[in-house]
Amino acid sequence: MPEPRHAAVIWQDLRTLSRFEVARELAMPLLALSAALLAGLLGWWPALVLASFVVFMTGLRVTHGAFHRSIGLRGTPNDLVMFTLSALLGGSMHAIEVTHLRHHRDCLGPDDVEGHIAALGFMRALLASPRYPLLIHRAGWRHGSRRQRRWIAAELIAAAGIQTAIWTSGSAALQAIALSLYVANAFAAIPGIWCVHHGGHHDPSARLRSTRSRWIARLTVNMFHHAEHHAFPAVPTCRLPQLALRFDRAQATPQPILGQRGPAPGATA
Repeated sequence: MPEPRHAAVIWQDLRTLSRFEVARELAMPLLALSAALLAGLLGWWPALVLASFVVFMTGLRVTHGAFHRSIGLRGTPNDLVMFTLSALLGGSMHAIEVTHLRHHRDCLGPDDVEGHIAALGFMRALLASPRYPLLIHRAGWRHGSRRQRRWIAAELIAAAGIQTAIWTSGSAALQAIALSLYVANAFAAIPGIWCVHHGGHHDPSARLRSTRSRWIARLTVNMFHHAEHHAFPAVPTCRLPQLALRFDRAQATPQPILGQRGPAPGATA
């Protein structure tokens, strides 16, 4: 439920996506993967690594939207998107869905497995981050419904099959992409959880943080408009910059992520 200070924020008109916008969301990780494969074919290894991280970020953006049913899909098509991206990113998106929705229900609470890393100092969080995906998958299996467990099992089998094919293919490009995605998975908890929630266990006003830096928002494909997302999770990620402007207009600007100042109250959407 939104906080009282968010009552003045109009958001319902931001929910609906056109067919073009749905297609654009779904195409982002595939376009990034194509760029990574092309870079590998040409031997441009730094470009391959960069494109691989774009694959990871855009894949997370799409699956995150799928968790909240905000990418214009429902039912089996939504599940199939998560299944496909599980095989691509190397884990079970249905497992992450379980822990992520629990995170929204009780953000930084005692049962919030996803948010627990935000209670650590930066260096401890960095050291704990590689173990984080294992904890998420274990909690997702433990708390998931029978239906979700079936999807989790299928996704892990598919991901294992893809990884086996990659590492037996002899393709240096595919293996470099897979290695880059391993690194991204190992440290995703730092930008994805720690940066947007650190300090919140001790200071409720810092429980949800957001950016007002355009370049940081672009670098993180708008997912650092995080407090706005928690307030209105039905709003698609592509509309979060508009929602952030409306927060500022309502004088509900969240705590900053990296200490940057928000715009003065009165900014217009």
